[in-house]
Amino acid sequence: MKKGLLQTLIVTAILSGMNGVVSAGGGQNTSKLDEYTLDDVVVTAQRVETKDLDTPATTTVITAQQLKDTGATTTYEAIERVPGLNAFSYGQGGEAYGGMFSRINIRGLDRGTLMLIDGVPANMLNYNSFLNTIPVDSIEKIEIVKGAGSVLYGADAFGGVINIITKKSEGKKVRGSVSGTIGSYEKNYAVTVGNEDVTLTYQRDYRKPVHQIGRIYTTGTSRKARANGTKDYVFLNLRLSDKLTANYSYADTNSEYDTFKYDGGGTKDWTKPEYRYHWDLKTQRVGLTYDDSDRQWRTKFAWARQTIRPFAGNGTTNTDSNSYHFETQKAWDLRGGKDNLVSGLEFHSENVEDHTKTEATMRRDSYAAFLSYTRQFNDYFSATFGMREHFVKANSYEQRQNVFLPQIQTLYKISPKAVWYVNIGKSFEMPAVNSWFPAATRKVLKRQHEMKPQVGWNYETGLKFGDQKESVKLAVFRMMVKNKFVWIKDPSDPTISIQANQDEFRNVGMELEYNKQINPHLSARIGGYYANPQARDGQKWKQADARQQYFLGLQYRNAKLRVNTDWYITAKRQDAYYLMTGKTQTQAKRGPDHRVPNRIEGNLTMSYEMTPDQTVSFGVYNILNRENPINEYEYWSLPRNYRLSYTYQF
Repeated sequence: MKKGLLQTLIVTAILSGMNGVVSAGGGQNTSKLDEYTLDDVVVTAQRVETKDLDTPATTTVITAQQLKDTGATTTYEAIERVPGLNAFSYGQGGEAYGGMFSRINIRGLDRGTLMLIDGVPANMLNYNSFLNTIPVDSIEKIEIVKGAGSVLYGADAFGGVINIITKKSEGKKVRGSVSGTIGSYEKNYAVTVGNEDVTLTYQRDYRKPVHQIGRIYTTGTSRKARANGTKDYVFLNLRLSDKLTANYSYADTNSEYDTFKYDGGGTKDWTKPEYRYHWDLKTQRVGLTYDDSDRQWRTKFAWARQTIRPFAGNGTTNTDSNSYHFETQKAWDLRGGKDNLVSGLEFHSENVEDHTKTEATMRRDSYAAFLSYTRQFNDYFSATFGMREHFVKANSYEQRQNVFLPQIQTLYKISPKAVWYVNIGKSFEMPAVNSWFPAATRKVLKRQHEMKPQVGWNYETGLKFGDQKESVKLAVFRMMVKNKFVWIKDPSDPTISIQANQDEFRNVGMELEYNKQINPHLSARIGGYYANPQARDGQKWKQADARQQYFLGLQYRNAKLRVNTDWYITAKRQDAYYLMTGKTQTQAKRGPDHRVPNRIEGNLTMSYEMTPDQTVSFGVYNILNRENPINEYEYWSLPRNYRLSYTYQF
């Protein structure tokens, strides 16, 4: 550890010699910017507008233009390339099947990342599976804040927060766009139209079959194949007044995967139909925001609903889930604007009904009060003291919880373009509402599979240097969590997966992001993550997630042409969930026999502006055509594939 800290200090000393001047501008509309800089405004980290350089946390912002440049068709594709973030999905772009939810984790902790839509929590059943419910064309920017976040944003924010900020059109004139994409494994079209009062987006995706979507272990196991699927998005943004806005999102996903057994006599291949898993997943969300900037008063409400229905076949997940969230906050400028105080109240309710179980209906209500005070001690040093009192109401399954969550952050300005920060906070998260219902009756389940909340601490220190031409972010962190949530096979029925607690989770590591504008046309981005995520169940610690991530991006642009290439590697990964025989370690009563292989993804995208209103784009993805496993179950991303897109603006 001492050696690692010494290396960090050496790197810091080298970077502190960088040249550049911080821009004097602030409060820019990031939807109009090609790149994000340290001088741009971040609203997520402290619930009030602060510049990145003045924010005591690790922050990453992806602008609308950067989303286009990467060719991302889903939010997952864009954010899984950020160092320290890891996608857990069942296929490319956050593919999910029924209750097999895809999600993003931060710094190796599954189910510890909170998703926000316009600043309002949008997790469901402890997962950020709503990430793919907003069309990419409706996103203005994505703010990612790593580290302790539970004090300001509540449960689920163990590893950090992902805030999707949606677009708001400007002007009375009606404007819009029409786009279409044709690809090797997908096609879609989208229409957006609106003005400053109302904006509507509709998108429809078609997914083509994929012959094999994961590892085949032995002839005794099955081949999984993706079938045809569709997805419909609707997103509506309304400006009801100067202070009141509303939005509505709807997504309907029809997904299916099939399994095939090995034909030992005829084809010598996995061609015999075995099982068919076919679901319809619908999500809806309504958000209301009242924002009185003059009085620094903000109130928000959100309702979300998720329904899963099995079609004909072997899929069994059949649930309805709802959540309601209300919050109000007030900010005050103190001591002539030197200090800032933010306080607020929250109410959150979540319920789930499982139609395949006996009496499997549950509701959980929670309440919270939070306070955050930022004190400017002098021109160089400031500190933020935060606290949250979090109450969880008792129900027929769970005891009442009353948890106090403190947080302290400090910021020291080394120079006008460099800062050093510290961020320490406690986090708390209840088990998923549906964690009590993996089998027949709730009474038996409570006795056999009772779960505890996971509680932990985040410690982080970091440095930020830079200006509009060059910037560096370096962070060193430590996470400690008790009662980590995991999925295991039910000891009484190995065909069923249930949620349970492990004893502990810990992670120590560092992250680095470097951005450089090489010349007016060429820019580069380099990032890395090196850590040691471990989980303990009993006396033995074992690796819980990937230890290394690397990212390299280059972009060329001129008046009409933009060329972008991204390469990212996930390495030194954890043990695979299944043995090479296809059995789990528990079933085989032995240890692991292989690790999850490294994931190496390389993409190349190009866009050309034929006229001011027309743009054509082309992308090549998974250039090396690797069988890249996304998660510990060894589901793969897509083979090498191509996409051609056309956009017309009016």
